[in-house]
Amino acid sequence: MKKIFYILAGVALIFATSCEPQTDDIESIGSGPINGIITINDSNPYKPIFTAKADNGFIYHWDFDNGQKGVGNDVTSYFPFPGTYSITCIISGAGGKNVTVSKSFNVSTMDPNVATAPVWKELTGSGSGRTWIYNTDPATGFPDYCFQTYWDLANYPNNWKPENSWGQCVRLTPDLNGKMIFDLNGGINYTYHQNTGDTGIMGSFLLDTDNMTITITDPYILDHAVDCTNAEVTLTGVFDIKLLTDDEMILWQNQQNGTGWSWSFKSID
Repeated sequence: MKKIFYILAGVALIFATSCEPQTDDIESIGSGPINGIITINDSNPYKPIFTAKADNGFIYHWDFDNGQKGVGNDVTSYFPFPGTYSITCIISGAGGKNVTVSKSFNVSTMDPNVATAPVWKELTGSGSGRTWIYNTDPATGFPDYCFQTYWDLANYPNNWKPENSWGQCVRLTPDLNGKMIFDLNGGINYTYHQNTGDTGIMGSFLLDTDNMTITITDPYILDHAVDCTNAEVTLTGVFDIKLLTDDEMILWQNQQNGTGWSWSFKSID
């Protein structure tokens, strides 16, 4: 009986030990970045070169405070307009540890060449102003000026085009006779007119020529709230520029609900 007792006690001890949580000594995976700094080479005051450094740092993510982002140790961005910009870089190191460093960058005058730069020139009419209206017959709403498309442009890259329209929810909207004016007269100006002859609402916009996006949040683009759109997405005001010439512009959004939306405009200047 004693032997049986000893055997049972040993089994119980093994079982109890195996059930206890085991803790392994986890050695350090490395020190995080320290002594982070940003230096600026502004020999070209509108396209400065930013350099970030940090001990133990090897991944660099930038925010230029102008609507543009960057990745890398040495990066540049375009600052055509006066202002003071807060340049931020997140420097990552071992084990996902990171440090954030910032530095101010000041632009005192507008780049005299911005009005002739690609995308800026087409959108703003070389800076003096370009007026955009719907690319449609305002009496009928044909052809489609704001239309649904398939959202997956990675596999179907041409589905933003008018010929691939799925149609629209409403044919005639309150701002069908409206217009949008973009200019660089003393600033980055955007004016929204819902109807011909109204006083208009003035705002501004962000243009990212690297990623070909435009952001307009106050006021919005024409027909931004058309029925069937995803309101949370349209209200971000961020649109992909899929086509832009002196005469035609098509903006597109991934609505993230199974469809995308395209907005088709033509210039009248």
